[in-house]
Amino acid sequence: MMVRCPLLLLVFCVHAVVGQAREEPRNIDFRNFTFPVPAKARRFLPVPDKVRWMDTKSAIWVKLVNGVLEFAKGGPSITLDRVQYGYLTMRPQLDAMVVLDYHTGGSANWNFIYGFDLSSGSPKLLGWLETGSRAEAGLYRLFVANGGFVLDVNDPAERQANCCSAGFIRTTYEWKDGKFVSGQPMFGKVEAEPQPR
Repeated sequence: MMVRCPLLLLVFCVHAVVGQAREEPRNIDFRNFTFPVPAKARRFLPVPDKVRWMDTKSAIWVKLVNGVLEFAKGGPSITLDRVQYGYLTMRPQLDAMVVLDYHTGGSANWNFIYGFDLSSGSPKLLGWLETGSRAEAGLYRLFVANGGFVLDVNDPAERQANCCSAGFIRTTYEWKDGKFVSGQPMFGKVEAEPQPR
């Protein structure tokens, strides 16, 4: 009985330390955080119809307050959609994917998706992209995978209306040599597993 108690204590301590290390990044307040967005975001941006990687050199940096930024009443605005944690870079530290919604003030809307390395305790931007709008390559699903992420966007070829698509395009991005590298796209029906086309 004496041998088991120290062993149980050791297991409990290791579990507590590992649990604390994994929870630490979640203390970052992305609801009140500064993000890059396209320089023209303050006015109306052209409605995108595909996924594209963005460049911070031509961006402006804006701060969300309580998860919201309104550029003008009735005009463009940005809201925090979600934060997902996982191992983007295969380090033992959790990283974050942050999804922002860009609202035009009309029916068109799309997303900016940011990957952050959280290993230093201070978020470091790994890369960011813009999705298309709604049926035209709008965000369908996002998964953080070991060493990258999986992005599902609505398939314009399966478009049913401006809002909706019956299919999606899945692209897997891996973190290699300091950047995200895309794999071959797969195609699927909404609520089904993707297949090569």
